[in-house]
Amino acid sequence: MASLAHDEDQVVELFVTGRICLFGEHSDWAGGYRRFNSEVAPGCALVCGTDQGLYARARKISGDSRILRYTSSDDQCVELDLDDLSGLRQMAQSPSVFAYIAGCVLELGKHFRVGGADIVNYKSDLPIKKGLSSSAAICVLIVRALNKLYDLKLTVHGEMDIAYRGEIQTPSRCGRMDQCVAFGRAVTKMSFDSDLLSTESVRAASTIYMVVVDLCAKKDTKEILKCLNEAYPFPRHDADKALHALLGEMNQQVCEEAQEILGERDERCAAERLGQAMSKAQARWDQIAVPLCPHELKAPSLHRLLEHPQLQAHITGGKGVGSQGDGSAQLVCKSAADQEEAVKIVKSLNMEPLKLTIPKQKAVRTAIVPIAGACSGMWPATKCVGPWLFPVRKQRMVKPAIAWLCEELVEAGLERILLVVNQTTEMEMTRLFKQREEVAVLDSASQHVDGYDEVLLAIGEKITFVRQEKPSSIRDALLLCEREVEGEAFLLAWGDHFCRSTSQEGLSCVEQLLKAFAGRSVVGMHCVDKDELHSTGVYACKEPPTPLPPPLGPPQSAPALWPLSRLAEKPTREFAEEHLVTPKLPAGTYLASFGHYILTFSAFRALRKGGHFTQILDELRQAEGVDGVLIEGTRWDLGNMHTYIQCLQAQAQEPSTAAVALHGLALLLKKEELGSAICDELIDSSIHKCNINQTAG
Repeated sequence: MASLAHDEDQVVELFVTGRICLFGEHSDWAGGYRRFNSEVAPGCALVCGTDQGLYARARKISGDSRILRYTSSDDQCVELDLDDLSGLRQMAQSPSVFAYIAGCVLELGKHFRVGGADIVNYKSDLPIKKGLSSSAAICVLIVRALNKLYDLKLTVHGEMDIAYRGEIQTPSRCGRMDQCVAFGRAVTKMSFDSDLLSTESVRAASTIYMVVVDLCAKKDTKEILKCLNEAYPFPRHDADKALHALLGEMNQQVCEEAQEILGERDERCAAERLGQAMSKAQARWDQIAVPLCPHELKAPSLHRLLEHPQLQAHITGGKGVGSQGDGSAQLVCKSAADQEEAVKIVKSLNMEPLKLTIPKQKAVRTAIVPIAGACSGMWPATKCVGPWLFPVRKQRMVKPAIAWLCEELVEAGLERILLVVNQTTEMEMTRLFKQREEVAVLDSASQHVDGYDEVLLAIGEKITFVRQEKPSSIRDALLLCEREVEGEAFLLAWGDHFCRSTSQEGLSCVEQLLKAFAGRSVVGMHCVDKDELHSTGVYACKEPPTPLPPPLGPPQSAPALWPLSRLAEKPTREFAEEHLVTPKLPAGTYLASFGHYILTFSAFRALRKGGHFTQILDELRQAEGVDGVLIEGTRWDLGNMHTYIQCLQAQAQEPSTAAVALHGLALLLKKEELGSAICDELIDSSIHKCNINQTAG
């Protein structure tokens, strides 16, 4: 093959996992039949990326060449001319593994014109044709490589859709579920309603140790699908109705139960319950589905494995994988040591084991609040005091803005607050949060603030100072915190902002953001009109949730995530109208930063590359995806005179309700920290004041 010149300015490293369906096999195609029969229940599946996958490195090919060269991990190589549509279609219909690549570039070409690329799959530890969606991994790899090289602004959902449509142009007949390899190792809940696909990240609160087993037997997937599809779209008899229920309502209940189990923090309890749920799901499958295709679904090898006496001491349960039958199985192990023993036993049965570990996703414990920078918007006032110390009234009390923010962070369950400070602000924060007020001052203070000095000191115990000696960028402030974050996701909030929640659930703005976090970076958003574009970061989402969440739509049981497709800092109206319009929003309305973020630890890798904060967010979006969540509330930038005045006016009009007269004291003044006598005295005092206010009212 001819030598191709590379563009050495950009090299993209890629890793795409395989996937395993924990629960909900067959529900993807079954849910698709809602196109013809609305009584078919939507499909639902819990899927998880494997530890194994495809590793690749991609570069642009310089010049006008539109050649895509792909080299597999076993050194097979193909060059595809992106302008030769006839040749691409011929390759896509061939039995070659390169058919998937041709199908994907054909589909991508319907929407984008890209240049050449050299993609080298230099390592692969993902087994082929073992029910782990290796073909889907290749498709996502190709689409993601071109998306990153040519900045196509595709979301993860967009990559999945093109990869799926590319694969079905080949002799392969994959399901929608397979493309979830785009989400990586995380557990994902997928819902299938006709042609609509929606996803939700699922946080595993405990590490789950599993073994995936190639049964080394035979099955006919096409025959299984043929038999089961005969029950759709309209059931012919009671056996068909039972299958509809199994893949519909019963499956939805199983997925909901499994999602709840994955939230279990006790590792042994989680393993026990998950294994039992799998065994129960397998028993239902054997009872209802097997009679519809007994010659393929009785699966003697599968049941020999699940019932093997030596395994029972090490597993809590298991079930078939994929289309079921004698293809593959999954076992839930009691511990990491039991996983090792299960692998040995499986090998002794002349079957092939593969370890799968669902990693525990830690809750967000740390918040970073930068307050070391200069603030020219309110100078010369800020020459004396930073906007984080500006007084703001809320619920009959006036406090510095930073005190309101830190209260909200602690109330939401954050364990540590990293304040990025300079010499002056460290002295100010020490005075506010770490030093007792003089008794004479407290004696003369209003009764409304009884005990509040204890609240400030309790917050101070959770505060760590990180010094930034000179005013610099947010990027530098965050990099100073890398070691303190300890490899975990973290919450970022601006110290010179003030927020007020309007959540119907009574959640603070911080709590709303935390509720939406499920392992992937998420940013708080609100809606702005075109007159405000020049002063904020603006986001676009090509695939908004349906229905729209509050405050644009009705209340929902779970946070609705908006996969972001583009970000821009303080764009012009013309740029926003061309690039940042989000479907379903009212004309002239845009998604903008609320000033709250939860970022994964990999954000530090993007930070080290440099750039403005919004550019760094966009780098993170391209690398692993970033979701947005609409915050029910209002926020004001106190470093801006206009919005500071708006904040004061809005807070002055806020009613003083007895129920929130001492906001946060019950949580912050924990009995185990301050003693029950102090806590009870303050609560009694609060009740007494509330009664007086109600009588006066």
